[in-house]
Amino acid sequence: MVNTPCAHANTRELSRLANCTLYECGDCGLVFNEHYLKETDPHELYEEYYQNETAKRFNFGIEAIIRTFRFYRAFKIFTIYPSAKTILDVGSGRGFMLFFLKKYFGYTRAAGIQISRNAVQFSREKLGLEIYDRDLMELQFANGAFDVISMWHVLEHLKHPEKYLEKLASMLAPGGRLIIEVPNFNSWTRAFSGCYWLGLDPGFHLTYFSPKQFMNLFEKYGLSAKLRHTFSLEYSTFHSAQSIVSLLTGTDHFFFRFMQEAKFTPALILHIFLFLLVTPPCFLVNLLLYFSGRGEVLLVVAEKPRDGKAG
Repeated sequence: MVNTPCAHANTRELSRLANCTLYECGDCGLVFNEHYLKETDPHELYEEYYQNETAKRFNFGIEAIIRTFRFYRAFKIFTIYPSAKTILDVGSGRGFMLFFLKKYFGYTRAAGIQISRNAVQFSREKLGLEIYDRDLMELQFANGAFDVISMWHVLEHLKHPEKYLEKLASMLAPGGRLIIEVPNFNSWTRAFSGCYWLGLDPGFHLTYFSPKQFMNLFEKYGLSAKLRHTFSLEYSTFHSAQSIVSLLTGTDHFFFRFMQEAKFTPALILHIFLFLLVTPPCFLVNLLLYFSGRGEVLLVVAEKPRDGKAG
């Protein structure tokens, strides 16, 4: 049976927020904002996403913390599929996760896709990685080319997520794993923070996923979920804390933007104080919500049938 990506013909307005309007497809359940309806050039949008030739995004030593998380991410992939030797990471950032998989976990092929010129240059020249600087839909890979394919907080940026998922399924080797993590639209802070929810990010995010809708999408293309949870050591606590602080102060993720731009103002003192106040309970709440479907992020690990038939 051939599956056809949903055309979202049966769409209704879900909610109208201060910074965007959200719509929901009545057929597949996908939630998207009004920017989804416009034609955009992703190359222009992400050209300056990573700064200069170092391809960094944050200041104050936060880049070192991010590298630690990328090693943790590589280790996590290793534990999910220890015998895997080839991986494609879609939206590979600067490529540190791929670098660690090759250096420490025996991967013979660690390829990435990245459209930011600065990040591509850094990945190729500094880390010596196999990086493609075009959209996945413009590239041709053999069926079954990869043991693992990963997308970490990328799918929500894409105009046609279902078409990407369909292609990714064909590129997986029999028994291969597809690992995707996205913000969870059913998260506990999204329920009350509204337009202050960090995962909304209408400047870059186009689509939003909930656990049930996401799982149905995997099943549609013949992938069976082996793991699903809504906790991320890297994202969950900060995601919750920033959403709550933004709600309390009525600001646009002031602290998060400060880490990127490094422009100090006296208002920052209040934001740091509030962060210190809410971070411990946010960590505990997210940990308790690990498998509940209400945590801040949604991670799914799905397997392609070993007979190679998916979709």
